[in-house]
Amino acid sequence: MKHSGVIQLLRDLVAIPSVNPQGDPGTDRTGEQEIAKFIASFLRRIGADVEMQYVEPGRPNVIGRLGARGRARRAIALGPHTDTVSVRGMTIQPFEPVVRGGRLYGRGSSDTKANVAAFLWAMKRLAESRADGRDNDIYFIGLMGEESGNDGVKYLMGHKRPKLLGRLDFAIVGEPTEMDIVNAHKGSLWFRIATRGRSCHGATPERGDNAIYKMGRIVDWLEHGLAAQLTRRHPLLGRATVNVGTIRGGSKVNIVPARCEIEVDHRTLPGDDHAKFLRQLRSRFGRIEIEVINDNSGLDTPASHPMVVQLRAASGGRCVGAPWFSDGAIFARHGVPAVAFGAGSIAQAHTRDEFISVPQAERCAAVMENFLANLS
Repeated sequence: MKHSGVIQLLRDLVAIPSVNPQGDPGTDRTGEQEIAKFIASFLRRIGADVEMQYVEPGRPNVIGRLGARGRARRAIALGPHTDTVSVRGMTIQPFEPVVRGGRLYGRGSSDTKANVAAFLWAMKRLAESRADGRDNDIYFIGLMGEESGNDGVKYLMGHKRPKLLGRLDFAIVGEPTEMDIVNAHKGSLWFRIATRGRSCHGATPERGDNAIYKMGRIVDWLEHGLAAQLTRRHPLLGRATVNVGTIRGGSKVNIVPARCEIEVDHRTLPGDDHAKFLRQLRSRFGRIEIEVINDNSGLDTPASHPMVVQLRAASGGRCVGAPWFSDGAIFARHGVPAVAFGAGSIAQAHTRDEFISVPQAERCAAVMENFLANLS
């Protein structure tokens, strides 16, 4: 069966393993090197300037620029990530894309290679046209490492900038938003707390100091005390949340535990002060150990921003909030207004039989082509 150009491009992308190596990838075919090389070749063929930025060995960001014909009015970045999550436990062949019943199946098809394909295809169409959009610098930035801490965008924005990358006025990160525009999402503060006690024989617990009991008081406060304090509401995001995701403590039933450890996922609202929260936690519980695992502020780009208005006009999508985190907030932290947008559903991301709706992927490419061609 013959497929459209964007779907054939998506098939090619899904067939290239780009599994994030952190954690349990479920395959030895990890890293973003091969997919970055494929993207770089595509961008060069359409006339873009290309640069690789190596964040780790074999794990680059890939940056392509279609320059304005003259002095650029603005610079727009299309920034989907190129890594995928583990393939462990999948019920389909992860790197053998199959189209069936109007869906394309394969790892990364929804999160977020459909949007890599759609954004690249829109740039190809722009390069072939004489549209007004060529009055702007358009960047494609394929970001590594999004699935394990947003490493690619943090390196891009926080280290020595690539030679190719100039100023940015707006960024669209590709994520499965079902063609709505996520202009606000929560921040994420992941941290580890450890309590220490003193071990002794379980038959004489009064001679020791139980670290699990100490942790129990902290867990109780996180569940009841802190949760009750999270009263501020965001119009799109609701309230902040907290979840204790892991707990480890003790070594044997008849030994008083000398150490206990939990890991906490605190989803915050834009504007929340993470450092202040951690200071309050230390003050409340005294001598505890706190290690920050991941610290990302939220995103809150106004729906009235001119680029958001134009993306809404091109897509017909709504401005919505999301409980998850994206690379967009890192762009925003460095002064670049951003949104998340793209084909696919977050309900399909990371699943055992991940798929993308073929018509929606094609529509996303058409929307992005329209957006780029009509930038004003």
